[in-house]
Amino acid sequence: MVVQPLNFTVRGHVSVPSLNSFVVGLIFVASSALYAEPTAQPEISADALVQQLRGLPTPLSGMSSPTLTPVEQKRHEIYEQLHDMGSECVPPLARALRDPDVNMRRNVALALGVLGGGWWQFETGPAKIPTRAALPALIEALQDRDQDVRAWSAQAIGDIGPEAAAAVPSLIRLLRRDAHSPISAFIALMDIGPAAREALPALKPYLSDPDADVRKMAAKAVAAIEGRFRSDP
Repeated sequence: MVVQPLNFTVRGHVSVPSLNSFVVGLIFVASSALYAEPTAQPEISADALVQQLRGLPTPLSGMSSPTLTPVEQKRHEIYEQLHDMGSECVPPLARALRDPDVNMRRNVALALGVLGGGWWQFETGPAKIPTRAALPALIEALQDRDQDVRAWSAQAIGDIGPEAAAAVPSLIRLLRRDAHSPISAFIALMDIGPAAREALPALKPYLSDPDADVRKMAAKAVAAIEGRFRSDP
């Protein structure tokens, strides 16, 4: 039996059956794979990404550690993706702030503080996105049965700034409800500034609080509302 030599086709040209032709064919196939368009990764929706916050531990951990645990690495990746989505991620976060799972609500309040606070170190550096669309849900969260949800929601409200003035009555009620831990309400009122003037009567008793930290933060909030102090120099 006579074995017929194989002919290799390269770019439509039939080559002489030889080892060189075989090598040329392999090079062409390899180079085609190398320069081929990468397969597009399926885009994840904002709602699906927000759901990935479920189950992450709270509060934040490992912030000062040079290496991240796998769980904290996942948190960072989710925050980066949410940040890249911009304001598109805010409505899904607002909806998730009403989730029946308390740990989910904690994570959402934290995420809104991260995205709107301007203090988190994203890959591009500190940055913030507008979270004003979440204000109604954040105000509602000030009445959450969980103290952490209330506290972190208050701080996320403060990140919105003067545009969060509608939250002032609820922040005053929060001061009365969480009188033993009012710092988050102080921060929010301080960041809202003069638009929170109606909170002054509720703040001034804290200026003589036995706790030095409470007195200090209350004084900063009063000064900011009276226009004598800016929280963001």
